[in-house]
Amino acid sequence: MRHRAHLPAAERQAISRLHALLSRPGLLHGSLQSNRRRCGNPRCRCNRGYLHVSPLLRVVEGGRQVSLHVPAVWEARVRAWLKRDQEIRQILGQLAAMYSARLKARKE
Repeated sequence: MRHRAHLPAAERQAISRLHALLSRPGLLHGSLQSNRRRCGNPRCRCNRGYLHVSPLLRVVEGGRQVSLHVPAVWEARVRAWLKRDQEIRQILGQLAAMYSARLKARKE
């Protein structure tokens, strides 16, 4: 395998960005949704239409979709982890397109 210095600039940048994203902790693949519900207390404001909102993380585990409650203090962190996953997948798609184009052109 050749050293990175011999790669095209766009490919080097994508690999460097991918490396930087993977070197940070926290990565989730799923989606964050808001759950609105009533608590059951007859004197609570949710009975007047102001439903309780709680964030849910939807992930696939073992082929089944699972919902996990996300505490409010974790919501920003979970959003960052989900965003990092999206960025990594986007970069992987760009790299795959570059390698596919290279294969079609029969270039090393």
